[in-house]
Amino acid sequence: MMAKQSVTEYLLSSPEVADLYKRATESQFLSLAGQGQLPPDVLCQWLSQDRLYAQAYIRFAGGLISRVKLPTTLDGQDITKTLQWRILSLLQNAMAGVTRELKFFQETAKKYELDLEALGPVAEGDNLSKKSAGFGPNKVTKDYIDLFDSFSAQPHGNLSRTLLDGLVVLWTTEKAYLDAWTYAKQQASENANTKGDLDGGALRKEFIPNWTSEEFQAFVKECQECLDAYAASQDEDTEEVAAASSMAIFKKVLVLEESFWPMVA
Repeated sequence: MMAKQSVTEYLLSSPEVADLYKRATESQFLSLAGQGQLPPDVLCQWLSQDRLYAQAYIRFAGGLISRVKLPTTLDGQDITKTLQWRILSLLQNAMAGVTRELKFFQETAKKYELDLEALGPVAEGDNLSKKSAGFGPNKVTKDYIDLFDSFSAQPHGNLSRTLLDGLVVLWTTEKAYLDAWTYAKQQASENANTKGDLDGGALRKEFIPNWTSEEFQAFVKECQECLDAYAASQDEDTEEVAAASSMAIFKKVLVLEESFWPMVA
């Protein structure tokens, strides 16, 4: 099965996830966002949750870094040329990138007068008839935080969570995010004017260009290549077990991604 395919090819080509992947990356929320017609209150509620997600992502990246084992013997090889070093560099870039993202959230929210602590349900799993008593993660965000924290550095993390599992989570989240915002970008005509945008142009001037940039595309590509290379380096005797585990994680993340987008009319 995976002998002729990379792990990411295996996951993306599986018929059992095709519809799930589409739902995770092509929601009505994204369609309206790309057209500049997403209500500002819905945008604020989603951004508030995405900011909490980003904060948990930092702990997640740190937990994966703690799982990287650099080679102790090199036999004359340059340590910076090893796969372990490449993965370590990827994770350092992931942590630096999300740190910049949090600052970007703050600056853009101030520029467009967006509330990053907006209350209200923003995901399918929430009770839509109630608002939280105070600001915090909704159900789906909490599930994402719990997933990220299961990879955190010991003693709080889950010992059974492997670096391979974590790389699957990392790649899936970033790949789905890129494809989702690329879909949103495609919903507007090339010469669309942002003057009539409900959010003042925040999404189409700032957020969408950031989340579909060449830099972000390169990062997602590096996530994929590191995952494929690391999976290929594993013991062939455990290949089927690793494939099943990777598929289960892939599906779990896609379910979270689908539910993370707010329901809008």
